[in-house]
Amino acid sequence: MAQQSIHVWAGTSDKTEEQFYKYFDQSKFQKNDQDLNLRSQFSKDLNLQNSYDENWMTIYHNRKKISIQSMIEELPVWNDQTEVEIYQACVKKGITTANAIFSYADDALTIENQKGTYNGLLYVGRFNLTV
Repeated sequence: MAQQSIHVWAGTSDKTEEQFYKYFDQSKFQKNDQDLNLRSQFSKDLNLQNSYDENWMTIYHNRKKISIQSMIEELPVWNDQTEVEIYQACVKKGITTANAIFSYADDALTIENQKGTYNGLLYVGRFNLTV
C-alpha cells in the first residue's frame, strides 16, 4: 500500500463562508501564472510558486461550531488510527470545537510556520494516509 501525506488546519474562523473560500481562490493566477501576486492567499502563505492541485484540497466551513471529531469526519481520511492522531493533535493545540477545517495532500510540502494561522485556523500537522 502507498503512503500519502495530508496536512490539516482546523479552528474557529470569524469569516463569512464567502470570505473563507476566497482565501483559496486561484482563478486569477491560473489565467496569468507569471504574476506571483495573483496567487491565492493560501499559496502565498505556504510560499507555493505554482497553483496548488485543487483535487487534493478538502475545505469545510460551517456557521456554527461543532465538535472537532465531527470536523475530522469531513476529511478524506478512512483510517481510524489516523483520525485518532488528528484528533489528539487538535486537542493538544486546544481545538475541541471548530467551525472550519481544511486539508491538503502533498508529500513534498513542508509547512515553514507551523505556529502561524492560515485563514484564521491553526496548522494541526502532517499525517500519513495509506492509499
